[in-house]
Amino acid sequence: MKRSTLTAQTNSARTIFLIIVYLLFLALTAKETFSLSSEDNQIGPGFNATITEYEPAVALRASGCLTCHAKIASNYITDFGYGSSYFFAHPASKNDVGLFNGHIYGDFVADPGKTSWLTAEFEKEIIVPDASVDFDLAKAAGNTLTNQSSYQEALKAGSLAEYLRALESKKDKPAPVIEKKKIFIGAPDTATLEARFNIPFDDDVDFKYMKNEPTSPEVKGIDLSENGKYYTNAEEIICDGDLFVRGILFLNRAIITTHAGCRIYTTGPVFLQKEITFENSHNPDDKSNLQLVSSEAIFLGVGREKRDTTPKTDPMALRLLRTPARPSIFTRATYGRHMAPQEFTQALYDKSALVPLEDSSYHDDMIGFSRLLLNAPVINSRYKGKFKGLVIAEYALFWPGQTHIEFDPVFKEVPILPVLKDTDYLRIE
Repeated sequence: MKRSTLTAQTNSARTIFLIIVYLLFLALTAKETFSLSSEDNQIGPGFNATITEYEPAVALRASGCLTCHAKIASNYITDFGYGSSYFFAHPASKNDVGLFNGHIYGDFVADPGKTSWLTAEFEKEIIVPDASVDFDLAKAAGNTLTNQSSYQEALKAGSLAEYLRALESKKDKPAPVIEKKKIFIGAPDTATLEARFNIPFDDDVDFKYMKNEPTSPEVKGIDLSENGKYYTNAEEIICDGDLFVRGILFLNRAIITTHAGCRIYTTGPVFLQKEITFENSHNPDDKSNLQLVSSEAIFLGVGREKRDTTPKTDPMALRLLRTPARPSIFTRATYGRHMAPQEFTQALYDKSALVPLEDSSYHDDMIGFSRLLLNAPVINSRYKGKFKGLVIAEYALFWPGQTHIEFDPVFKEVPILPVLKDTDYLRIE
């Protein structure tokens, strides 16, 4: 009996030992797998480490326009175009406007004696790259601000962070400015979208859908318009996955049924008007959300006519053609193709004529949004309501003086643009 008991105890000890070794093996394997899957700084399929860690409301290269009297309730990521020749409206870059005179990558005057940045309220952190300024800010600003006491220190700054800290110090509630080694803010071009969806470059696929789960329903409710010039929501949208659309997308008072998220990636501009309704919003555990990606631009409530009959009442033209900032509306893609801002903005304006747009002034300019992620080189909105979600762009302009943006925590709980790599749109190192 004693021998049997001893043998049983020995076998039990061996079993426990083997279990411990096996668990250690699994732990090490899991760690190795995690490291491999994090090559692009992603913490798992469909999750972006930058979004998870920093919970930004906005990630924007050109801050000159959006910040005008804006209220940003969550972290704000910006680089003022760092890494491009037009960084901080560099005087040596090919632009027709000056640093503080309407350049979207600068910090131009919003009020007498104040630039846009000084009028903005940031409730949390401002995150920028380690970016040196290698030209004379005071000389570039001219007489516009050099005589203003609030700018004496800022115009002597040798880096982007120093400039922003100097201006924040003049506010009643200054926000901390945090420097990071590298920041990438952008949007995928058409070739990148095709590659991520495994569409050959010579293929004419216009519509490709990938479900979140095998049990997810087929996409429904987005069809080609009667004139064949754009895609639109013909009925309630059922979408639980990733949808590639070649061309223009027009969402008009969209009603969406989704579980983990509807994510639409378009090669052309996206026009969204009126409110978005999620069918599952009554459920307390609901994680419905809409993520829109465009290789060109996204417009919210921007029409070609508005109810006001005063001169120059074309909001789309005011945003794209008549703005004094037009010569500086560069994006990486257009700049790399030597496409002038005037050509790019005119092309966007012409495409807007293909869609029956209704400006926000005709229905309700106080509409707000939640559970909405936008990613495009250019984003424009003419809604005054609170935006709760995430805006990722090179250049964005909401309603000046009425911009209130906050991060929506749903984007920490659902897959984020899983077809893309974080290096395609947002990454901090």
